[in-house]
Parts: sequence; C-alpha cells; structure tokens
Amino acid sequence: MKVLFTSTAGIGHVQPMIPLAVAARDRGDDVLFATGADSCGMVEAAGIVAVAAGLSAADRMREYRRRFPEGAQLSGMSLSDHMFPRLFGAVAALPMYAELIDPATAWEPDVMVCDAAEFAGPVIANVLGIPNATHSFGATIPDHRVNAAASFLDRTWAANGLEPRPFGGCYDHLYIDIYPRSMQVGDVTRLGRTTMRRPESADHVPGHEASPTCTLFLDGTPKDRPIVYITFGTVFNDNDDFRTLARVPATFDATFVATVGPRGDPELFGVPASNLHVERYIPQHVILDRCAAMISHGGSGTMLAALSRGIPQVCIPQAADQFANAGACAAAGAGIALSTDVSVQTVSDALARVLGDDQYRDAARTVAREIEAMPGADAVMDELASL
Repeated sequence: MKVLFTSTAGIGHVQPMIPLAVAARDRGDDVLFATGADSCGMVEAAGIVAVAAGLSAADRMREYRRRFPEGAQLSGMSLSDHMFPRLFGAVAALPMYAELIDPATAWEPDVMVCDAAEFAGPVIANVLGIPNATHSFGATIPDHRVNAAASFLDRTWAANGLEPRPFGGCYDHLYIDIYPRSMQVGDVTRLGRTTMRRPESADHVPGHEASPTCTLFLDGTPKDRPIVYITFGTVFNDNDDFRTLARVPATFDATFVATVGPRGDPELFGVPASNLHVERYIPQHVILDRCAAMISHGGSGTMLAALSRGIPQVCIPQAADQFANAGACAAAGAGIALSTDVSVQTVSDALARVLGDDQYRDAARTVAREIEAMPGADAVMDELASL
C-alpha cells in the first residue's frame, strides 16, 4: 500500500503523525510525507521520505499577520476563531495544493492521511479518487472553524469539477483521534468512522537530546526537589505572560527548566535565577520523564505528553486550541487553568497547589491510564488499510 501523509508545517502538527508513518513503513508500506520544508528534517530523522510542499511555519504566520492585521487586536477565543480558518485555510491551504497536486498525482498513493489543519489534502484525495483519513493533533476542532477554513478551497474543488464536501472532506472516510475520550468536549458522532490512537511522542530520534549543560543541571538536582518544566511551545513564546514566568523560579523552592522554542530568544528570561535553566529546545521525553509538574500554554502536544506521564500542570492558554485544552485539563482535575490575572503570585500559587495536593497528580494518572489503554499506531494502520 502507498500511503501519502500530509501536514501543515510545525512541530505540533508533524510530530503527532510521525509514529503512524513509522508504523506504515515498518509493516512494509510505501510511505511519503509532505510538509513544509522547515519540517522535513524531523520526518527524515525518523527514517521517513519527505517532500517539501506548502509554507514553512514562520512564513505561514508572517503571511497571516500581513494579510489579516486585525488579528493583532484580538485575544482569547476571538483570536482562535479568527486565526484558525485564515491561517490554515486562506494562507496555508492553496500553496500546499499548488505544490503537492502534481507530485501526488505522479506518485499515485492508495490512501492519504492528512493533519486536521491541512485542508488541501482532502481535495487532492478526491481529485485522485482515493480515501483520506484526518489525523487529529489534539481536541476535535469546532465545526465553525473547520467549515470556515475549508471554504477557502471552494474554488479549488470547483476547478476540478467537484462539489465541495462537508467539512472540506475531512471526515469522509476516517478520523484518527489522539485525544482522550474522557476529555473530549461536544458531540463526536459527526466525525463518522473514528479510530482512537495513543498520542505517542515522535521526538525519540537521533540528534534530539538535551544539551550537556542541561543534563548537568538536572543531574545536580537533589532527588527530593521537584523539577518543573516551563514552555509555551514553538509559536506563542514571545509575550507578557511568558515573560512573567521568568520571574516565578526566584520565588519558588523547586528546580526549573524552561524552553523558548527553536527560534525563540533565551534573553526573554533575562539573567536566570540560580534554580532555572533556559534552553531553546529540549525533546519532551528528556524533561518530562523527570519533572513533577509543568507550566505551559496548553498546546495539545505538550499537554498530552505531560498527561501521558501523569504529570499535573498549570495551563496559561494563549490562542489556537489552547483554551479548550486548558479547560479540559482543569475539568479532568489534572491541572489548573489561568486565562486571566496571570502574575508571578497567581502562577506560584497555582503551582504550589498542583505540587502540594495529591488530587491533581491522581487525576493526571487517571488520564495517563486512559491514554495507555488507547490503541497504538500498529492497530490504527490495520484500520487505515481497510479503507
């Protein structure tokens, strides 16, 4: 079987799909992975053949800000509702379609697996007359965002003599859901045929290791002293809330490790407190396997990676799906969500609660057991092959 994976660029979208691509390759399928040029390296590091198509994550965000400057005045859910359809529909989808339609036609895949924010893939699958599966990167995207994003390709469907499909064709054949069902909000029956898949990390690849200085810092931490991880992911890591977190370690008796993203600026944290180590990027498994709590933006990959290890967290959502994730984490009892009144005091108080009250860790461990019971990538490949 020939399987074409497609994803919009970015760690949070590409990494969740890599384990399934690896499972396809290992069962003997012919696998090709199309994504932005900046994300091809992480695909190739996992031993998967990659082809560059569409915009890089940085170019995508730059074009969104250029074309839709009004987004700079928005925040919270209003920003999420504005950004998703325009970033992934208006900005990203057409370049992806233009650069992928010819290579995909020439390669002749049997099935496509498309990231839930990659809307060109379902169109291409329909043009080729093959089934497509949508692979989630977190919670199910609200219908109004999916439909708004998909509408930017209506002319592309028409140009190929096709009627636009409901939800842009995302749910026509199979939805691969990596989000724990107990945390999912809303009716999922509209998704049609669905299979669950354990949200496994794809950062266990060569070259993805902690720096020697970070390793020394962690190894020097007394065994009875909690380690706390601070991250706002790779996109929303240059704002006042993130700068506020830089002042938390000096007020708290714990060891802190913070990451600012591969293109982030460590200087955002100024001169770190003696109990804080700052890096641009650390593979999640390196730090999460050792930490007692996490402070984050509530990004899907970050939150699910922590929950899969039973780690409670303080979520400070910024945009995208982060408000839904933070709310779901708090509703599960596995963390605290701070969407307003973010200060050194409120963050420190929330951190003290998730570290000091066993109910948060117990709830996180309950979710971890649910995640562990979800099917692995191999089982999902059997479902995909049945298409």
